[in-house]
Amino acid sequence: MRSIARFGTCVLCVLGVLLWVAPVSMAQEVSRTSFFNQKWLDTVVSIEIAKNDTDAMAAGTGFLVLTENKHILLITAKHVVVNEEREIRKNMAYRFNIQGGDSMLIPDANMESKGLGRWYVSGPHDLACRFVSIKGNFEATAIPQSLFLARHEVQAGAPIMILGFPLGLRSLGNSKAIARGGMVARSDETGIIADAFVFPGNSGGPVLYTPYLKVGGPLTTPVINEERLVGLVYGLIPYLEPAISEMTKRRRVIFEENSGLSRVVPADAILELITRDDVLDFETTIPENIDIEGP
Repeated sequence: MRSIARFGTCVLCVLGVLLWVAPVSMAQEVSRTSFFNQKWLDTVVSIEIAKNDTDAMAAGTGFLVLTENKHILLITAKHVVVNEEREIRKNMAYRFNIQGGDSMLIPDANMESKGLGRWYVSGPHDLACRFVSIKGNFEATAIPQSLFLARHEVQAGAPIMILGFPLGLRSLGNSKAIARGGMVARSDETGIIADAFVFPGNSGGPVLYTPYLKVGGPLTTPVINEERLVGLVYGLIPYLEPAISEMTKRRRVIFEENSGLSRVVPADAILELITRDDVLDFETTIPENIDIEGP
């Protein structure tokens, strides 16, 4: 299996920025408009339903995670890959960006035929994962588990960013994820609620803690100073308003609107799934040096 680029520490200070893959000399003048490490965008994958070899319908969002044994898992929401009959959807494919531009759809069947197994789904959570392998010229990065943020560390008011493909918005060329900002509205034993607008297509996308200002050098802060994985977004919380008939006084229609609040599966639950016994047992059977080709 080809190695996947891993995140390094992103250190920012008042005079410049050190980027993960291309360190920038402090002597150089660097113009930036964001403290966000852009390499996170390369962890995101569009999950689609293939109609034929060239045409596909957007189904949701996934992202790549690196296992402790250096294999790659694609993570998404369970409802993205499981249909109403509780079966894995047919004709799924995953869109990977190619270095230098363009993208390629890799059918799920290719992954399975190469010995990468099937999807694993969580019982209590809207969460699923499968092993994948990608070609060396793909523009892809996997998230190490060291960047998972435990649920008890997530506090209300924390700034977050949700990456994905809302409304299926992606290009057939180099298809970068869309980033939407927000904050943690609530975090307790019942789960995490985000104050952030999401839409169909966002499901399965990563939710990242993104500090407002990252500091380095002699400056210190008690606030976590790098992006971390908070969890996975799996749906919005709708605002429901009934229309009452003046004549019968009965509810006739219910209007549904996006409340701007969304539900998040904590990173703890993701870790629980990817370290489950059946997932770990299968990982030991994965063939070495797999190179997944396109259709």
